[in-house]
Amino acid sequence: MDKKTIFIVNPISGKGGKGPQRKRRVDDFIKARGMNAVSFETQYPGHATELSRQALDDGAQRVVCMGGDGTINEVAKVMVGSGVAFGLIPMGSGNGLARHLGIPLKIDKALENILSGNEREIDTGEANGHAFFNVMGIGLDAEIGKRFNDTHARGFMSYLKEGFKAFRDYRSSDYSIQANGTKLDLNAYIVAIANSSQYGSNAYIAPNASVRDGKLNLVAIRTPGLLGSLDLLWRIFTKAIYGSKKVESLESDSYHIQLQQPGFFHADGEIFNCGDEIEILVRSNSLRIIAPQPLS
Repeated sequence: MDKKTIFIVNPISGKGGKGPQRKRRVDDFIKARGMNAVSFETQYPGHATELSRQALDDGAQRVVCMGGDGTINEVAKVMVGSGVAFGLIPMGSGNGLARHLGIPLKIDKALENILSGNEREIDTGEANGHAFFNVMGIGLDAEIGKRFNDTHARGFMSYLKEGFKAFRDYRSSDYSIQANGTKLDLNAYIVAIANSSQYGSNAYIAPNASVRDGKLNLVAIRTPGLLGSLDLLWRIFTKAIYGSKKVESLESDSYHIQLQQPGFFHADGEIFNCGDEIEILVRSNSLRIIAPQPLS
């Protein structure tokens, strides 16, 4: 493979094979496959973004991220609109985008995909100027993301634990949503905008979402109550969320959301403060990605 490839490795994200051994696995792969490639290890938050920009300046033709959702976002946001291919070695807690794209979750197979996968364009999202590739959201899921980011524990069980704590304390809020000339006013627990189908760990927030349709899927969940929450939890893991009477859904290439008061939202799990308005839009076919199969 003649293409110059840059691997950006987060040594501490997610679970499994942390520390220097992650980079060693990448370096061993590069050597074994005779690749025109080099790897770099991130040292601090935001470093992956700096390394990505340097990779583009140096003429890289492929930039590969080995890390969790936060690192993926740091790298991919630089790749948007560049035409340079983005590769993914998922090491996060949920790996929602990788699962949607069919990228292997095992390191060895994900590395092989960098060589054997095909380059395809996918849509990306933008919320108040912040790029997202999987899901952004307001409400309970943003609260869970904030709590999860504030803990040192990683993994699905830690996320679930913080989710139960947030569910116990969180109160729904009023939102006014405009899209496609339609206005939707509602009191909701969660307002999620999905580019791909799931949060991660096979929890499907928008089962019919596509990364290639030029649209983003909005899913708003009204206050469900305890029994309703159990029903919703079952529906999320069985791709049946649209069957709930507590759920409203829309499809559009842009959304304007008015919040009850200034707050915060998450974009692929990263937390951003905002005023009382959020502007969300899709950027069609804006990210070239390496994936192993035809994309939905």
